[in-house]
Amino acid sequence: MDPKQEKWDTTWLLFAQMMAERHSKCASKSVACVIVKDEKPISIGINGTPSQHVNCNEIFLKQHGVFYKSINENVLESDTTIHNGEVFYRCNNQQEHHEWSKQHEIHAEINALGKLAADSTSARHATAYVTHSPCHACSLALIASKIDRVVYTTGYEYGDGLNLMRQSGIEVVHLPLTEQYFLEKILDKGL
Repeated sequence: MDPKQEKWDTTWLLFAQMMAERHSKCASKSVACVIVKDEKPISIGINGTPSQHVNCNEIFLKQHGVFYKSINENVLESDTTIHNGEVFYRCNNQQEHHEWSKQHEIHAEINALGKLAADSTSARHATAYVTHSPCHACSLALIASKIDRVVYTTGYEYGDGLNLMRQSGIEVVHLPLTEQYFLEKILDKGL
């Protein structure tokens, strides 16, 4: 990979990661998508519920890989945790968050593309920088938008759209931003 391109890819992925960590309201995964065209960001999308709706992290809490729910319905009474002064009950069904998310949350890629559509801005020939690999539905939306590249840092367990994008001519780049990567770059002064 061209060193200049890798530097830009790393920069935009770091920006996406920062946006996800600071602004996502999902209890499970903080995801962001930054769409860049002609070296300028043209849209940013964060995963979460639509504006004015209840956020995931107001209902669910994830600690040590286990989901808890603030609402005491269909949960185990014996296993609770306190977070910010609120009691959360361990969920009987650990897939409950995933099911809730599918019904209520919008993925980061869809949010970013939706903002572009609202402004009549084209994503054609742009690059999408995503913290997690796109799911099937988001991959279809990225293909339809005529985006040229998708760069992601972390694999998503439901991210089955990578081959679909490749088959459609989109360049897909996996650029893991691990702690070791940062140490090597800082010591190498590559950043």
